[in-house]
Amino acid sequence: MANPAFQLNEQFIQQLFDRISAPQESSSTGAMFQSVFLKGNIPTRDQLAKILDVAYWASFATEEGNSVTASLILNPVNNTSDTFRFDIPLELTAKTLVKLGPALENPKSDIGIWPDETGDLKIWGFTSAPYELIKPDFWVQVLGPGRILILFSGRSIAAVTGNAAVFLDHKIIMQSMMAKIAAEAKADEIAIINLLRYNAILKIAQQMRAHGRGGTILIVPENQNWSPSIKAPIRYTGGANFLDVDSRQMPFQKEEYEGLDQITRMIEEMNLPHQKDWVDSWQKIQQQCNRIARLTAVDGALVMNFDRYVYCFGAKIRPINVDATSTAMQLLNPFESESGIEGKFTALGGTRHQSAAQFAYDQPGSIAIAASMDGNVTIFTRDSQKDSLNALQQAELMLLHEGFGGSLWNLSLFAELGWFEKKDQKKEGNYLSAVIQWMKTTLHRE
Repeated sequence: MANPAFQLNEQFIQQLFDRISAPQESSSTGAMFQSVFLKGNIPTRDQLAKILDVAYWASFATEEGNSVTASLILNPVNNTSDTFRFDIPLELTAKTLVKLGPALENPKSDIGIWPDETGDLKIWGFTSAPYELIKPDFWVQVLGPGRILILFSGRSIAAVTGNAAVFLDHKIIMQSMMAKIAAEAKADEIAIINLLRYNAILKIAQQMRAHGRGGTILIVPENQNWSPSIKAPIRYTGGANFLDVDSRQMPFQKEEYEGLDQITRMIEEMNLPHQKDWVDSWQKIQQQCNRIARLTAVDGALVMNFDRYVYCFGAKIRPINVDATSTAMQLLNPFESESGIEGKFTALGGTRHQSAAQFAYDQPGSIAIAASMDGNVTIFTRDSQKDSLNALQQAELMLLHEGFGGSLWNLSLFAELGWFEKKDQKKEGNYLSAVIQWMKTTLHRE
């Protein structure tokens, strides 16, 4: 029997297995949040290797000329109303995924796999839960040729991209964007609103990638400084505010309350998912982000502010600084131990990415996000102090594939990086403890 020409590195398999079977947190803050998240079903080391091998080879296949995408999750058969169960479980092979993939793409469904009595992994069926909030089990998404995303306990942890197997570092993307987001925050706002803005931007970028046409999102400050970077006339202009609430109008006095009362009121005033209606509220935000993302399917760029006020779409970018293409550019990937390399605009590929890079350079307070038709996403920000441009490539690996779970993991990372409001260490501890208590209560993790 012939063996595949490609096999995953044994050391990577072992490290991945070690991380999901006994994950280690990098800080005491991370350890505090760790108690919130369930750890779901974990494959054995051999099962882990098989799942990744099958997913990887399926990613290169095509069905009627189209690339195959699929989502596999390790959990036993369930009998909910949104589950299809095969009478006879199917073999877990790349060929089976190629056949099932197109039928389960839209709406997105997860292919359920579980070992039989002999320990051999089988496909028992699939489940369609488009608004499932947190998936704690081992989960693999086939994103495209040679690209798979590996998730566990509700967050993405590793990926195989091309001929490289890597562990993901969520701090890289958050740090690159949060400086621009925080710079536009109002003086009377609590810091966590910046996290809501960050999560919404990622969600819009994810959905822009999902429609398969490519697109560009330009997130700009609340002024008209960006106008010279857009060619006139703009056909689709006018504006629409997709926010649930206007954070500028929220009365909030930090000194009035602390601890759990503070978090409870914060949730109410921010219209965060709360009590019985928290699922509906979360879904509404997703739908709003989806509507914004659909506008990016029109040829041209969508311009919005950091609070999702859409100024226009279908816009053409006009360069201001013609010397920008000779500026130093730092090319980064969201991988652990990534130091980045210096590159040129020409290394970005198509005109969509180059135009987005030009806009980010010409508008230092902005964030520009470009997605190609094949799903590659790059985030551009300008470092004004170094007079350089940062290009975060393969950002699609960091978008919120994990849904609400990803938002909560971003909350833990937000805290770990020290971006909560605080006046002294004691109050910070009270604040974090209250956040964690609310999350445990809401998610029924006690």
